[in-house]
Amino acid sequence: MPKITIKVTLITPETTDEKTYNAIYHPEENSIVYKEEDKTTSKIELTNQRLRRENEKIFMEYTFDEEKETKGIVTVKSLQKTLELNLKTRKIDKENQNIEINYVLENDEYKYKLEVI
Repeated sequence: MPKITIKVTLITPETTDEKTYNAIYHPEENSIVYKEEDKTTSKIELTNQRLRRENEKIFMEYTFDEEKETKGIVTVKSLQKTLELNLKTRKIDKENQNIEINYVLENDEYKYKLEVI
């Protein structure tokens, strides 16, 4: 499992957040796993465009399907409650291990971009 350096950019309606992380590329499942500074473990599956994030408080999973609507789930662990969110994927650009996803979550526009640097 090769270690790589990635840059993750998340553009939300309120802010643009750009961070660099050390990550591990899993070629057998074509996924990248990285740990954020708040101890959140994130995993992007590049083949089926699924993003998972988990920490001690939440579990989140979004599956992206270009030009289609799907359901995102967010589980609040302390409440043992799971919310289903409406997720519409506008566009997915992939090149090697780089991916950029433009999507709408509950009427707000987002962009998630992961680049191997």
